[in-house]
Amino acid sequence: MSDPVRDILEAETVAMPERAGPVIDAIRARHGERVQALLYYGSSGRESNDPSKMLDFYVLVDSYRATHGWGLRALMNKLLPPAVYYLEVGEANCKYSILSLPEFEKRCTSRALLSQVWGRFSQPTGVIADGEIYARVQAARAQAVHRLAGETKPLVGEDVGAIDFWARGYHESYRTELRPEAPLARSREIVDRFAPRYEALYRAVQNNPGNKGAKRRWFWRRLWGKPMTAMRVLNSAATFDGGLDYVLRKVKNHSGVSLEVSERQRRHPVLWSPVLAWKLWRRGAFR
Repeated sequence: MSDPVRDILEAETVAMPERAGPVIDAIRARHGERVQALLYYGSSGRESNDPSKMLDFYVLVDSYRATHGWGLRALMNKLLPPAVYYLEVGEANCKYSILSLPEFEKRCTSRALLSQVWGRFSQPTGVIADGEIYARVQAARAQAVHRLAGETKPLVGEDVGAIDFWARGYHESYRTELRPEAPLARSREIVDRFAPRYEALYRAVQNNPGNKGAKRRWFWRRLWGKPMTAMRVLNSAATFDGGLDYVLRKVKNHSGVSLEVSERQRRHPVLWSPVLAWKLWRRGAFR
């Protein structure tokens, strides 16, 4: 039976800026045959003409061990996915996250508590994949839309419109991550940019039942989401020079909380990430 949500996702296109081409080539060159799909998303997709916007990709791979080797990096990517990398190609800079395709599929469904994946990839996304992999990615993204809709419906009234409905869902999702808590008006503005898309998706899910216990789950997401995000980012600070300093500046910009680190912690951010995340939480960085 056809899923109208999936039909909508497969019919849409997301234009990528010209500078994305060399970045995609560099990612493929770095990780080779491990790459099964690339997903282009984020603010650079909404504002593709702004060259200052960092490009954001998820890179779906077939094996963490084959991607990273036998070291700690592969283990942490499995235990605390995704792994985040930074890349500069010419004047373009890019942040990309590595996740296995099966893990991506799982995190788009009801089996995943945190909304990091299913909230993000219910939004417009450029999918670079072929054949069966493309079909699996789009099927997972359709599940992500259904998941967000089911977790949002208990929070709103019956007469809510499409734009306000999806804006409320994204607002709740943003509140669980390490970012400035976007006011509801900002989330509405993001949805309004693609109003026809969200009107169509709203009609496609309007008869879906709301998920029982959604309000309680949003509470737990807010409680755990930001520390988990911080640990993932700290784990990824070893992938480029000055990575830990970059992460700590980001935390300070978002929360006002600063943290001094030792040279040992700076050299081994992956090993020290739980300790650093705990210290940041104690100082109120994720509240």
